[in-house]
Amino acid sequence: MHEEILEVKVTETEKPEPTERRKRLVRNWQAKIKMAKNFHEKAFKNMRRDMDAALKGYDDKNWSDDQYVANILQRHVQQRTAALYAKNPKAVAQRRSRMDNMIWDGNPDSLMMAYQASEMASQQGFPVPMEASAIIADYTRSSNHQKMLDNVATTLEKLFDYYMKEQQPNFKAQMKGLVRRVVTTGVGYVKVGYQRDMDRSPEVSAKISDVQAQLDMLRRIATEAAEGEIDQDDPQIEELMLSMKSLLEEPMITIREGLVFDFPESNSVIIDPMCRQLRGFVGAQWIAHELYLTPEEVKEIYNVDLKNQYRSYDMKGRLMGPNDPYKQRVSYDEINGEGASQGLVQVYEVFDRKAGLQYCIADGHEDFLREPMAPDVRVETFWPIFSLAFNEVEHKDHLYPPSDIGLLLPMQHEYNRARQGLREHRRANRPKYAAPAGVLEEEDKEKLATHPANAVIELQALAAGQKVSDVIQPVQQIGIDPNLYETRTIFDDIQLVVGAQEAQFGGLSKATATETSIAESARMSSLGANVDELDSFMSEIARAAGQVLLLEMSVEEVKKIAGPGAVWPEMTRDQIMEEVFLEIEAGSTGKPNRAAELANIERIMPFLLQIPGIDPKWLAKELLKRLDDRLDLSSAFAEKIPSIVAMNQLQRPGTGDPALQGPPGGGADNAPRQLPSGGGMAPMGNNQ
Repeated sequence: MHEEILEVKVTETEKPEPTERRKRLVRNWQAKIKMAKNFHEKAFKNMRRDMDAALKGYDDKNWSDDQYVANILQRHVQQRTAALYAKNPKAVAQRRSRMDNMIWDGNPDSLMMAYQASEMASQQGFPVPMEASAIIADYTRSSNHQKMLDNVATTLEKLFDYYMKEQQPNFKAQMKGLVRRVVTTGVGYVKVGYQRDMDRSPEVSAKISDVQAQLDMLRRIATEAAEGEIDQDDPQIEELMLSMKSLLEEPMITIREGLVFDFPESNSVIIDPMCRQLRGFVGAQWIAHELYLTPEEVKEIYNVDLKNQYRSYDMKGRLMGPNDPYKQRVSYDEINGEGASQGLVQVYEVFDRKAGLQYCIADGHEDFLREPMAPDVRVETFWPIFSLAFNEVEHKDHLYPPSDIGLLLPMQHEYNRARQGLREHRRANRPKYAAPAGVLEEEDKEKLATHPANAVIELQALAAGQKVSDVIQPVQQIGIDPNLYETRTIFDDIQLVVGAQEAQFGGLSKATATETSIAESARMSSLGANVDELDSFMSEIARAAGQVLLLEMSVEEVKKIAGPGAVWPEMTRDQIMEEVFLEIEAGSTGKPNRAAELANIERIMPFLLQIPGIDPKWLAKELLKRLDDRLDLSSAFAEKIPSIVAMNQLQRPGTGDPALQGPPGGGADNAPRQLPSGGGMAPMGNNQ
């Protein structure tokens, strides 16, 4: 088995030595990125400070672990995250509103007249008038085209929903993490990508679950074995054998392709200092995504052996070297064995909008990790990375907005100080006694301080008949003034800054019901602005994802996922992208207000029932949607079958009582009926 493995021949093209101008280009990009990181260093430090504060409940510069801490920051983060992102959004594919008809004017009356003229001409044996024929043909052409686009839109919705569920970890968990990150650090990012057959990107954690990473590792170890870099007794050979054995035992190995979402950390996206606005990266010529990979992963992903020609970083992204200040860290050799490559590689994926290229470089390496080319995924904005921020401000010198944690830090520290002062006051008010110096011996002091309950204490300093109060006097305590340590004003400031009430943190506010209601309305307005921002952000992602799917997905793969009845573009992808786009239904990420939705549908239902041509199936689906019921009506409908109520009336035996006679035309069915009045909750029941 060892010999078979060592005899594996891997076709690998030896990369030529890069030219001097190529090396200069790589060094130029490395310098640009370093300069941008230094430019944004203050914002990145604030992000790290805010993350530590949300974890600990204080800033290290102002507080310490041994002092009182009540972490209201973390409570705010959890509550705001739950309020903003409660469920996965509903993506809706829509046709762009266009004027598709060239002859028909869009008036239903003119179309009806054209059909009548055509029918009359056919009945009388005359040729159809050219004008009527042209209108009908134009209407038929545009109608068929719109139906085709509607079917493509439905297919696109199903594909997007599939890949949201296919994502591992699931999309909802990662999006909640993104909202939590934005609340904590002020900004968050989503990177839209596409995984192809036999392809792997650096964002392994965000990929579709398959065996691609395992196969890449097998290829690397087999290549190193074939080149003599590892011998038969190397532990990697045993790892290779075990991996091959597990793959051979699999009944079927599948490598999937499809849409993927990556969620970079807030400080891992390096933005061109020329950028003026985070949303859409307005003014930026380039952005870079920073990743840390092992040399082995670089070889697996990019098929490049760095041969120690790179700068090493530790697990926390700190530069390692001869003057490394962190000498106590475990070396890479101790973890991976003697002779292993040192540290991690700092890899950058650079998206250069001006040149229209994507570069992959490693810090300290003189060549590109792969040949510069157009970005892996093509979207209309060029950037496959999208940013989300809730507290954006207009400032010439500050690109990154303040986070909720940064805004709440002064109130958090003031709350901690108030509680710490109360704790110290309580400690200072513990019972204590005073005695003249030299009167009590050390043994007497010990007896008074440590005596058990109901003890009889003999004091050497107390003469016969002398009172204890003559020797020992209690020290008068200073009463606690609650006004000195009140926290009501702190929560008033919190309400003003981030819109969170004291009651939401678990406290009992002394405000009146009217004041609380007004404060809640203000909070909901602030929350609504964040929800709108999130919906807009999700619509941008959905739109880009739809463009990627239309550009990359094959018809065979689409039908495998969406079903054999799926319709995929027969036109060019660019033509479809101009006519069909995905967007997020407004408010679909938050908790539904079922009571309000039910009240609204009850009010409008009586009017809908009186409109001719309203489809009962559509009404049933809309009702179930408002009830948030998971019942699927697609298989419940059968054509040309009356309602259950109508069938029951037809099956009733005839009687003398008109009210019980089933056949229409007599009895109770002819009596006038009063439609239910809207506005009440009783007919459908309270769904809260």
